[in-house]
Amino acid sequence: MPRDKIIKRTFEIADDGMQGVIGYFFYGLACKKVAPDDQLVVTLPKEAIPITHDWVRFYKPTLLIQEMNELFEPYHSRICLISIISMFEGALSSFIDRLVLAGKITKPKKSNYKARLEWAFGLALQSRHINPKRIPDLCLDVDHARRIRNLWMHNNGLLDDGYDDCIPIPNHSPIINPLFVEYKKDKRKKIPVILAPTAFLKIGLSHIELLHQVHHFIQKTYFNQRRSYSYISTKKRIEWRRLLIGI
Repeated sequence: MPRDKIIKRTFEIADDGMQGVIGYFFYGLACKKVAPDDQLVVTLPKEAIPITHDWVRFYKPTLLIQEMNELFEPYHSRICLISIISMFEGALSSFIDRLVLAGKITKPKKSNYKARLEWAFGLALQSRHINPKRIPDLCLDVDHARRIRNLWMHNNGLLDDGYDDCIPIPNHSPIINPLFVEYKKDKRKKIPVILAPTAFLKIGLSHIELLHQVHHFIQKTYFNQRRSYSYISTKKRIEWRRLLIGI
């Protein structure tokens, strides 16, 4: 039987979008590496930056550059990961909506990202698609990203008591930042979660690979599709314009 077109379309939009973020990630790192500070100073807004349609905040471009020279890589990694998580979450939500509408599953009792991940992990862990032994590690990465994203969105990126709200993966320990032990000793300490570019890349690729596993399992289990989705078999090349703006 052919793949479900709605599920396939949802998968391809998220897959393309996340791969576009990976391309942007490397491009941004390369630009920062070669951009001289004196050229940045004359290119940035001179005295103020807009924060609403009516308000501005005054600043010194040299101070922004100074901080970015130290923090660009982790902040760049942070913004890229937030973007990838949003696309991944949107795909899972659309998968569930489609399967419910098609009468393949019942609507989950909870409608939040953690619940959607629990559902997706349950599917992926049954998959026998490419490199199935790696699936538990993919789930651990994706769940850790969820917990990091929660800190960035709700606690200014600082460790808090909710950080260890992990989704259990059978026979595997969750990923816990070693600094969490230090935080638990003295919860008054402000300890930020810093994401290195290498860590972002590992987690970002895990989202893309897990999306492929979930999509394959859905098409195989609910729509009797036996052929796997493969860039190699279709000889699909990267079309950057389509990945970045959709056409």
